[in-house]
Amino acid sequence: MNKENTNTIGKDFSLSELIKFVAAPVLTRLLVSFLSTLDDSLFVSRYCGQDALAAFSVAFPWFMLMDAIGLTCASVGTLCSIKMGEKKNDEAKSDFTTMCLLIFGLGLLFMLILVFFKKEILLFLGETEILMPYASTYFSISRFYLPLLMLSYMFNGLYVVAGKPKWSMYSSTINIACQFFFDYLFIVRFKMGIIGAAYANFIGNSLVCLLGLIFYSNKNREICFVKPNSDVIKLVKTVFKYGRMQFFTSLALSFGSFINNHVLLEIGGEWIVAAYTIVSNFTFLFMNSFFGLVGSLSPIVGYAFGEKNAKKLSRICKQSVMLVTILMSILIMIIFFGKNIVLDLYLTDTSVPQIRTMALKGLSIYPLALIFFGYNVLVQEFSNVLGRHTVSLFLSMMENFVFQVLSILILPRIIGIDGVWYTFLVAEVLTFGLTAYVVYQNKDTYGFGKDGIATFVNN
Repeated sequence: MNKENTNTIGKDFSLSELIKFVAAPVLTRLLVSFLSTLDDSLFVSRYCGQDALAAFSVAFPWFMLMDAIGLTCASVGTLCSIKMGEKKNDEAKSDFTTMCLLIFGLGLLFMLILVFFKKEILLFLGETEILMPYASTYFSISRFYLPLLMLSYMFNGLYVVAGKPKWSMYSSTINIACQFFFDYLFIVRFKMGIIGAAYANFIGNSLVCLLGLIFYSNKNREICFVKPNSDVIKLVKTVFKYGRMQFFTSLALSFGSFINNHVLLEIGGEWIVAAYTIVSNFTFLFMNSFFGLVGSLSPIVGYAFGEKNAKKLSRICKQSVMLVTILMSILIMIIFFGKNIVLDLYLTDTSVPQIRTMALKGLSIYPLALIFFGYNVLVQEFSNVLGRHTVSLFLSMMENFVFQVLSILILPRIIGIDGVWYTFLVAEVLTFGLTAYVVYQNKDTYGFGKDGIATFVNN
């Protein structure tokens, strides 16, 4: 294997080269989120109704729990990138293989939990008598592809570490194309209802895993399948150290969504949940693009950290701030001009008028939090990669467990239903202030200050 291929994430990137490298992951996350949103609007909302869409929203905490576990296991990519910077490539491959086997096993475990306790879980999540039939029907099929869904987190998360970020785009494109085709076939043509969406997801995730198996079975890849690591417990502890920020962030989002759904159902019922689903789905679409950007930058930061190259690390971090600013500016303009288009996709002439009124107001306020969100995610992720695991976890917990949950519980009760739309913005503003303070306190640890001191090199 030639040197260029071996050091893909270890090269000295110019800003233009960095943009080219991260373009595929960012566009992939944005495209996947957009098409998933479009998929929901065209098929679930239009052909199954707003109650089906609300049922998805109430069940969202369960999927966020899967997200928490999947992203935590995929954090082995951070460990792999650091080991690659330390020239321990064989260890990186072994760690990856071990985590693939582990996450598939966890998927089987959660599948069995849903097989035996589906109704109890849905009732706990808050599915009402109106929403329960939709959720129960969907979960009756979706539970069986959980092992594949979990494995897809690992495969998609490591393409960048392997130096092939475009493969993530290929994988996501195949998944979305399948979902669109089979959603149309099962829901529109065969009139199978919401169960058709479950079958479409099953097929899409199966193909994603098949593509991943083909890619990582190639022994010439920088990351590929090899003999698993025998010390599984030690590896899990190390991966969790890097992934606990992701774990608790997703867990907090799940908990916040759970609280939010109960508050919404209490103050207004199912139609408010439907309006909130439209607004939050649209916002999450753009949140995903930041995750794509930061996720593709993290292995590069990890490699420089493993090399103890302070100059490279300082440069890539400054370039990352510039990229977040550029992306944020573009997204805010898209949001400003795209509000009515989104509503037209989700709602028909027969939809409840209050849903459109509430959703339009929400789309004017809720997404403004993205101005601060990107910087918060960047600092949390990079702090984690650079060994400041406690700092990263603290920021994430304050953002999602404290600021977000308190905003949900307090604002709607003070200013009414409109308070729902300010919860995300208030939480991100407070987090940004705390984040700025943390960055200032650590400026000399990694060479971000004017004097260029980087104490981590000597530690």
